[in-house]
Formats: sequence, C-alpha cells, structure tokens
Amino acid sequence: MATTASEAKSNDQPKASEYEAALRAEMAEIRQDIAAMAKSVGRYGKVRKADLQDRASEMSEEVLDESRRALKKLGKQVKSLEKNMEADVREHPLQWFLGALGIGLVFAVLARRGE
Repeated sequence: MATTASEAKSNDQPKASEYEAALRAEMAEIRQDIAAMAKSVGRYGKVRKADLQDRASEMSEEVLDESRRALKKLGKQVKSLEKNMEADVREHPLQWFLGALGIGLVFAVLARRGE
C-alpha cells in the first residue's frame, strides 16, 4: 500500500500526547527542584538565624561587661570626689557653712517669688 503525504507526516513527527508526557515529566522535575531549593533556603535561614542570635548574644554580653566597667570607674570617681570634698570641708568649714547658707537663702527667695 502506498502511503499518502499526510500519513507520512504523521508518522515522522511525535504525537501530541508524547509532547504532553514529556512536558509533564519536565514539570514534575522542576517541581522537585523547586522543593529542594526551598528546603535548602529554609536550612540556610535557620543556620543564619542561629548565627545572628549567637552574635547578638555575644554583643549583649560585651555591652554588659563594658557597662559594668564604666559603672565601676564612675563609682571610683564618685568616691574620690566625695573624699576630696570631705577633706575640703574639714579644711574650710566656715566657708562651706556660709556657702550652704547662701544657697539656701537663694532658694528660699526663689520659692517665695514663685508663689
């Protein structure tokens, strides 16, 4: 039997169902790749989150240590000022008394003006 031209064309080219099956297979593979990529990104996010939490914890400890050092230093300075003032008051008690009395009078005058 002789084949017609249209039959020859249909025999040489794959059928539409073959293309559809190939596309479906490729789509399934792409879906798997996307799912694997999503898992990888999720794992990366968890690792990055843990790393950032560790860094934040370290930084907060450093800041806390630095604050403690500054507080100690400030405490020492306050004690030093207190000792110096105490020594100064002992050396010049009348001057300090008159100064405190003068400051008290100024506050009293200001308080009366405010009424």
